[in-house]
Amino acid sequence: MNQQGKIPAGMVQAGAEGRISLLDWKAKNVRNSWLLAAFMVALLGGIGYLAGMVFDPGSTVFFVGFAVILALGQNGVAYWFSDKIALAATRAREATREEHRYLVNITEAVSMGAGVPVPKIYVIDTPAPNAFATGRNPENSAIAVTTGLMEMLDRQELEGVVAHELAHIRNYDMLFGSMLAATVGAIILLRDVIMRSMYWGGGNRRSSNRGGGDNKGGGQAQALGMVLLVVLLVLAPLLATLLHLAVSRRREYLADASAAYITRNPEGLARALEKLRDYSGEPLKVSDGVRHLFFTNPVDRLNANALGSTHPPIEERIRRLRQM
Repeated sequence: MNQQGKIPAGMVQAGAEGRISLLDWKAKNVRNSWLLAAFMVALLGGIGYLAGMVFDPGSTVFFVGFAVILALGQNGVAYWFSDKIALAATRAREATREEHRYLVNITEAVSMGAGVPVPKIYVIDTPAPNAFATGRNPENSAIAVTTGLMEMLDRQELEGVVAHELAHIRNYDMLFGSMLAATVGAIILLRDVIMRSMYWGGGNRRSSNRGGGDNKGGGQAQALGMVLLVVLLVLAPLLATLLHLAVSRRREYLADASAAYITRNPEGLARALEKLRDYSGEPLKVSDGVRHLFFTNPVDRLNANALGSTHPPIEERIRRLRQM
């Protein structure tokens, strides 16, 4: 409170974000994850139906079945194996109490404060400072921390970063993020398959149009299906990607607020962000598919308020933390 006994506006805003994260974000992420999975099955089934109309109306069931199986497969992989894929892609190795006692002790203490089971702890051998969390729920989760991050940060700063990652786990951000990534990947994969079929399979489409005036209506339906299919194939991946980016940026702000709530020390996390902002050493080299998982984007120039960034600007994250 200030001298007049009023709570500063910045603290009210930060506290409200923390409460939203604690009370609403977890349930919303779980619900939205399954709604998104159902939407992806319906969307890809619709694209498969249109593809069947365009290529061969007699094979519509095959196209719909292929699209639905692809959607279910992508969802299944995202749900059961996204954590293993992320850890393998970053070459993370499991931490041991003997070798990484400092990290293990901090993670156990922060997990207790966050009210979540202690996740599996991994280490990435690189001087680049960063960290990420993965897993479908708090009971099946993991965090990975680079050796550079452990060397760079003091205890309060490392506690802030670990709390940020545990907030992602507690809020089910990782499940929803995995489903979003699966949606984008499935749409792009189906688009590529259909585009190649459109390039190589024109003969089948022409043969289905034979028969003179009796097929005039069918030809018009195919033409309309072609237009709708092209629109979906162009717009669906773009819209899904923009949704993924917007959700990723929003969840970073919420995880920062939750981390400050867990540790009662927003300054520690703010100082950690400043150190990562000022780091100018060897960059962390990871694939595009896992960059959105990290505490800060491994590609520094993407930590900006840009449409194509998965992370909000570091300066804005620091500013919000220091308003708490």
